Amino acid sequence: MAYSGGMDSHVLLHFLATHREQFPQKIQIVHVDHQLQSQSAHWAEHCRQVAASLHMPFHCLKVMVTDINQSGLESAARTARYQAIDQLINDDGVLLTGQHLQDQSETLMLQLLRGAGNRGLGAMKAISQWQNLQIVRPLLTISREALLEYATTHQLQWIEDPSNQNTQINRNFLRHQIWPLLQQRWPALNRNLARSANNLQESQILLDEIAQEDLNSVEADVIDGSLNITKLHMLSAPRQRNVLRFFIKQLNMVLPSRINLQRILTEVCQAAVDGQPQVSWSQYIARRYQNILYISTLTQHPLTVLSVNLIYDQQPILLDAERKIVWKALKGKGIRAELFRSGLALTFRQGGEKIQLSGKSHHQSLKKLFQEWQIPVWQRDSIPLLFASQQLVAIVGYACAETAKPLSDETGWLPVIEQT
Repeated sequence: MAYSGGMDSHVLLHFLATHREQFPQKIQIVHVDHQLQSQSAHWAEHCRQVAASLHMPFHCLKVMVTDINQSGLESAARTARYQAIDQLINDDGVLLTGQHLQDQSETLMLQLLRGAGNRGLGAMKAISQWQNLQIVRPLLTISREALLEYATTHQLQWIEDPSNQNTQINRNFLRHQIWPLLQQRWPALNRNLARSANNLQESQILLDEIAQEDLNSVEADVIDGSLNITKLHMLSAPRQRNVLRFFIKQLNMVLPSRINLQRILTEVCQAAVDGQPQVSWSQYIARRYQNILYISTLTQHPLTVLSVNLIYDQQPILLDAERKIVWKALKGKGIRAELFRSGLALTFRQGGEKIQLSGKSHHQSLKKLFQEWQIPVWQRDSIPLLFASQQLVAIVGYACAETAKPLSDETGWLPVIEQT
């Protein structure tokens, strides 16, 4: 359970602690120190003492909040917080947080003021996913007034963060300057806005169902982040935007703005087949090669100094943060065992390489093969190559040389790339 020390999360913590026998899983408490306030260490100690008094396991994580100017303080702090908790929690764990009814209505209003689309206007879900982290918000339908009554009844002591009074922060400006006026006129403001958010979440479910069907029709590949541009153009303009947003979400990427999304559809997808247009946002990039649209991270497969010079066995080899080489044992295919004894050299393309592919009687240039295999230009220099005695014997993940394969009844080793 995420415990900030504030009233909302203290109520949730107290409730969980006093009802722990109803939960089959062990409940643990995590406090994230964003180190943005001079009192943050004192708050962390307060949270530790409260957890100890309730006999609850406690973790304190310190984080550095970056990209504040680009993302805004609230968003940047949330990203840093979730990243830290995601590293702490088990894959089958669940994070409970203390957002309540007014948080939900405020979130919808902030998204509306930003000009968000349907997905953003759905605000927070009771159960959602952040990368691999499952988040549950059990108080999302509970009013702040009800939580305050609970806290007062049980004489809870909580932290008042002075930054919550800073109206330079958009949420605080809404909460302190705008919300009291709106609630005077519309007392049911929070429940009405939360109901609107729920309605928008339901409509988003329908849009996602349509997008899933369209994703199949455009031959989307989540592994390499690609889809067929011709098939995409067969959809109506709204469905093109809808399926692109859905696809980018499937890739666990930040959605581009509406302007950048339209630039992808016009500048990239409608460019000449031999053109090399691209649109970038955040740390992501959309490019095309021939009739295929590719969406990836800007830092995808950077070339690094390899820690392995020669390979003598079939141990996995880490290429970068995203990829590793593993070996598949196959009869009569791949690289025969004796070549490992002399050592295989691992490198990347330098230019002019040639290879005699398995089953072929002649050599072909690597450049020509990449063109035949329709490998995007920007991916070619990051494809690992294996040499035996200065002879190219494997294009890792694609093919091996005729001269490297074992006899038909002998075991060979096929190098393939797996995601880390």
